Amino acid sequence: MKTNEREEQIISLLREQSFISVQELAARLYVSPSSIRRDLRRLEALGIVKRNYGGVVAAGGNPTAPPVAIRGEVNKAAKRAIAKKASLLLRDDLSVLLDDSTTAAAMVEFLAEHRGITLFTNNIETALDATARGLRTYLLGGALPTDSATVTVGSFALDMLLSIHADLCFFSTSALSDTGDLFDSTEAHNLLRREMLRRADTRVLLCDSSKFLRTSLYKSAHIDDIEYVCTDAPLPAQITVKKAKIL
Repeated sequence: MKTNEREEQIISLLREQSFISVQELAARLYVSPSSIRRDLRRLEALGIVKRNYGGVVAAGGNPTAPPVAIRGEVNKAAKRAIAKKASLLLRDDLSVLLDDSTTAAAMVEFLAEHRGITLFTNNIETALDATARGLRTYLLGGALPTDSATVTVGSFALDMLLSIHADLCFFSTSALSDTGDLFDSTEAHNLLRREMLRRADTRVLLCDSSKFLRTSLYKSAHIDDIEYVCTDAPLPAQITVKKAKIL
């Protein structure tokens, strides 16, 4: 297991229990205590956890989602490969919604190859990247949630979204269950993502295989509510797709 994947697992475990010892983490993640201590030092430097009495607690409460600083590095190659597949749907003069996911952020590289693209997103880093590549870009204004200072959520972002029509929406998910349900880990992100899906003519799920056969707190859609599914691996046999097209 890579360092960033371990860090994401540590955060996930802290959602379930308030304190975890170094020894327990080492046993559960099958690495040495010294590796765990290095991970914890990095997470503490990011302000995500606090080391305490031979273990770790969440800084400022139980974390609900891995921060973008970590999410952006996990499965990076797979996310770019997914975006490259999804880019087959692109053409000039499209209006495009990208959600706050790092997988959707990988679409910017391919959007920049087309002319007349208008991009809307609630991910600040995605907006900056798109602007630097010469794309006409709109950032959805809103609140900065406590779990990430690089995305916007809340009523102001929703109000802006209500005035938008998009040809395409590229989005990801925290989990894809065996019944085909898609989930988010926080209510604020879920509310915005659901509205994004309503504002687009065509919806494209970008999902790496680490999300397969998992669930989370807030349902955003069902796999057959969307038009296209783009993954880095075949969907498990348990997930039945009746309407969506697999890229």
